[in-house]
Amino acid sequence: MYHRTSKLAKSELLKATGSMKEDVNASEGMIPIDVTSNVYMDQGEFERKSEEWMKGNQGSVQSDMQWILVGCFLLVISTGVLVYSEVRYVLITREYDLCVQISKPIDESLSAQLSATQKVRTYLSIGSVLAMVVSLWIILFPLCHLATGMLSSMGYAFHGCYELAFMVAFVVAAVWSLFVIGCCWLCTRPWTAIFCFIVSFVGEAALETGQAPAVLMWILASLLSAYIFFTWARVVLNEDPKPDPEKSKLVSGKV
Repeated sequence: MYHRTSKLAKSELLKATGSMKEDVNASEGMIPIDVTSNVYMDQGEFERKSEEWMKGNQGSVQSDMQWILVGCFLLVISTGVLVYSEVRYVLITREYDLCVQISKPIDESLSAQLSATQKVRTYLSIGSVLAMVVSLWIILFPLCHLATGMLSSMGYAFHGCYELAFMVAFVVAAVWSLFVIGCCWLCTRPWTAIFCFIVSFVGEAALETGQAPAVLMWILASLLSAYIFFTWARVVLNEDPKPDPEKSKLVSGKV
C-alpha cells in the first residue's frame, strides 16, 4: 500500500514538474522590461518588426489612434475652458484694481460680480484641470497598448506602462495648467504668474528625469512654496493694487 502511494506521489510530482517546464518554455525568450529599460536592437530591425506588427494589427492600431485623437481634442477643449475661466476672472479683477487705483468707491454690484465670477472660476478651472487628466488618460493608455503589443512581438514583456500613465497624467495636467494660468495672469498679477511659471518649469524638469522621487519632491516643494508665497511673499512683494494719484488724474481728465 505504501509502495503504491509512493509511486502515485512520484507520478503527480513528475506531472507538476513537467507542467512547470512547459510554462517556462512558453515564456522563454520574453525579456521583462519597464518604462525605464532600454531596448537593445538594431534600428533597422526594430523598424522592420514595428512595421510588420502594425500591418498585422491594423484594426488595433486604428482604434488606438482614434482614441488618441479624441484625447487630444478633449485636451484642447479643457485648455480653452481654463483660459476662458481665468481670463474672465482677470478682467473683473482689473476692473476692481482700477477702482482701487483711482480711489473710486467699490459699489455693491461690482463686489457681487467679483464674488460670483470667483465662484464660477473655481468650478470651471478645477473642472477643466480634471478634464485634462481624463484626456491625458485617453491619450496615454492607447499608447501603452501600442507599445505593449509591439514590444511583445519583439520578445519583450513590457510592464508598468499603464500604472505610470495613470500617475503621470496628474502631474502633466498640473504642469500645463500652471503654465496656462501664468500666461493669463502675467499682466495683472506678474509675481503670481512668475511663481506659476517657476513651479511649472521645475515640474517639467522633474518629469524629464523619469524618476518618481524627483516628481514627489516637486509635489512637496510646490505645496510648501505655494503656502509661503500666498501667505507672506505676496504681501512682501506688494502685488495688490494701491491708490495711484497719477492714474486717478488721467482717468478723471485732470492732467
